[in-house]
Amino acid sequence: MRFEPRPKRQAVGLTSLIDVIFLLLLFFMLASSFTRYQSLEVSSGGEGGGADARPAYLRLHSSEKLDLNGQPLTMAGMDQRFSELEKETLIAIWSGPDANVQNVVDVMSAARRQGLKTVLVTGR
Repeated sequence: MRFEPRPKRQAVGLTSLIDVIFLLLLFFMLASSFTRYQSLEVSSGGEGGGADARPAYLRLHSSEKLDLNGQPLTMAGMDQRFSELEKETLIAIWSGPDANVQNVVDVMSAARRQGLKTVLVTGR
């Protein structure tokens, strides 16, 4: 019986494996997001202050055009107008077709800064 010598195994090259791991690490680092998301409390219609509580009606037509109870309002003058309202006032926000989500969030944040506790967002 004649035995043939076994061929020597070649060492596995780890260079390509390290390249793949590096590319995966790079992909997941670039694809992930490290931003913190903020939440903004929104009350439903059933949480209002009762039948006697009359809401302030804010119509948000676009980022430049809005009005509070029928009187024109600017984004810059929002804080001052909201400070004139009583605390715990219900704000009903109507967003028009030209208003985007950021405009609504800006109005809601301004209301929170002035201590208005209840904010209601209404549709079209």
